[in-house]
Amino acid sequence: MAAVTAPGETIGPPRASGKRRRRWPAAMVAGWIVVLAGISWWSVRHDPATVPEQQELAQAMPALREATGTLLAAAQGGPWVVRLGTPRTSTCELTPVRDGTAAGQDVVVYVPEGQARTALNEVAAALPGGYRAAVVPTRAGTRLSLFADAGHFIAIEAQAQAADQVLTLSVDTGCRPGTADEAAAVPGAGTSAAVPGAGTAAAVPGTLAETVAALGGTPGGGVAVQTIACPGGGTAGTYRSVAGASGSGPRGVPSGVTLVWSGAGGWAYRNGSESVVVDASGGKLQVSVTTACGQ
Repeated sequence: MAAVTAPGETIGPPRASGKRRRRWPAAMVAGWIVVLAGISWWSVRHDPATVPEQQELAQAMPALREATGTLLAAAQGGPWVVRLGTPRTSTCELTPVRDGTAAGQDVVVYVPEGQARTALNEVAAALPGGYRAAVVPTRAGTRLSLFADAGHFIAIEAQAQAADQVLTLSVDTGCRPGTADEAAAVPGAGTSAAVPGAGTAAAVPGTLAETVAALGGTPGGGVAVQTIACPGGGTAGTYRSVAGASGSGPRGVPSGVTLVWSGAGGWAYRNGSESVVVDASGGKLQVSVTTACGQ
């Protein structure tokens, strides 16, 4: 017998209940995603580090400074000019849901023309054996790469062309939990300012005032100071001050001193054991004098 229905009615499952059944799996999946995201958010903020490189940035700062001092001493072993860079920090992606901070510092080495490979090889050889430092030439020797492992997941790296005369050797922590403010709060992590006549004036090398005066500046102005502990004890530092207006060509170079490097951006030379760099890239000359470890 045929089914009898009222006018306007149809036989079949109610559509509304079918839609509700189809919504349940999607709701369960969405809920589970929210739970996993919440667990991940809590974990990255509360769980201890699972690998050494995840140690807090503040914990890595002493190792970073130690490696920088060791690199500076190694670079000072040759007839090059060296300059200690200012510590730096940058934001990086630690995990997909959390930012971290990387910290580093540079040692800049100025070499005579054609001696980039020799300089990098000598720096690598002067680093401790445990650093496993090596220089790798590529592209028929025209490209040079220096790599070293300072321990505690601190890396030393340099990339240069064989014809380069200004070589930047970088010491880096890699991306770690923490902030730039936390890193700067570690004793000895930042820069300081010294004014001749203050308590720190005795540390300022006389070469700085002499060079500033020779370049038309006024000795006795502010001095920016960046120091680092040397591996054999004591400290070395780079002292910076402003001299006269920029002009064409090197000048104010002491008699008997040979320039190691000169270019459109300035010049550099050795004055005894001290390294002198004059930056002529701005309206005012910037003079830096770097003292040697063991001086």
